[in-house]
Amino acid sequence: MSAGVMFLLFFLLMIIGIPIAFSLGLCSMAYILANGMTLSMIAQKMTTSLESFVYVALPLFILAGDIMNTGGITLRLVNVSKAFVGRFKGGLAYVNVLASMLFGGIQGLASADTVAIGGLMIPAMRREGYEDGFSCAITVASSCIGSIIPPSFLFICFGAATAVSIGDIFMAGIIPGILLGLSQMAYVFYLGHSKKQRGKIPEGEHLTLHQALRYIWQGLPCVVLPVIIIGGICTGIVTTTESAVLAVVYAIAYCLIVRELTIKQIAKIMFESVQTVGSCMIILCTCSLFGYILTAEKIPQKVIAILLSITDNYAILILIITLFLLVVGTFMDATPATLILAPILLPVLTDLGMEPVHVAVYTCFALVIGLITPPVGSCLYLASGISGLSIEKISKAVLPLILVNTVVLLLVAYVPFLTTWIPSLIR
Repeated sequence: MSAGVMFLLFFLLMIIGIPIAFSLGLCSMAYILANGMTLSMIAQKMTTSLESFVYVALPLFILAGDIMNTGGITLRLVNVSKAFVGRFKGGLAYVNVLASMLFGGIQGLASADTVAIGGLMIPAMRREGYEDGFSCAITVASSCIGSIIPPSFLFICFGAATAVSIGDIFMAGIIPGILLGLSQMAYVFYLGHSKKQRGKIPEGEHLTLHQALRYIWQGLPCVVLPVIIIGGICTGIVTTTESAVLAVVYAIAYCLIVRELTIKQIAKIMFESVQTVGSCMIILCTCSLFGYILTAEKIPQKVIAILLSITDNYAILILIITLFLLVVGTFMDATPATLILAPILLPVLTDLGMEPVHVAVYTCFALVIGLITPPVGSCLYLASGISGLSIEKISKAVLPLILVNTVVLLLVAYVPFLTTWIPSLIR
């Protein structure tokens, strides 16, 4: 069996509704059997792939985010955002974006951002007079920030799949994440001051100085967590995995001190986090097996040859790869797509002159946009469930913001400085 037939079987299994993890495992097993390879290789490759110490960080960051989110942290982050940007015209839209930026420094999952921030902001924006379509659109678009600003679940997956330093990838994602948030705020500003749209954007909420300071004081301990994670890695005091441990300890201690959670509730959160981690680990195992076969078949080298046969112009090649990633992200969840494509694209893009951390941020960024792209974007369905609005209406409203996100993606792709500057400072 050739790699082409294996890919065809993989897509066929996905089309008929087999979960991605099992589709990857079944097509890899079929390849091994058809080529007379020993079956023990399946168990060997799947288990040894999880022996990396880096994978310890994955469940810990998920657990820390779940604890902070359930412990009422999301509301505090929203209130901090209100204190800074809530008074401007379109204030709640700005708050939505800024809250996602702050939340991204805790959780690192776009889908979790959509649920946590959307659950608060979509009803609040509806009460303030925002159109439902716009409320959902700005929520799902800003959720992309959560997967770019560290700590990022996708960055951990990319680093584990390619042996690129996760700490360096985290640092590389800071500027693109902030740039993405500022670009979305610029779009809100444009709507609030354009002649055609400004009537649809309500005025902001003017808080008293006392209330604003109270919101900031209450939310300050929540904002400290990202500083602990990023600062610890930057200064070299802790590794990525050790910072994940600190995040969990801090989250538990804080929620118990402010009495937002009990020991019993924390035990329940841990159980739910184990279920999330379990499903992720199955994907990681099967992706590792699939990736081994791709490497054995020299797929990266073949991809390079195909691309260079089209053109050797760097700008055009990057544009082609960007379009490919956006299409893949539309039809496949970002996590398995990252694990499958990272080992293929890293040698391809480094041969084109990209730094490994630049490749990581660029690839994950492109795949995350797929989460908000119709017709399959998972964040769209989450926002639809929260708001009761149809996918069609949300999709129509989110298209301008997809364009904004894509412009920032292309800027990240063509300007390496945005991703390589901060990592170069800490080396």
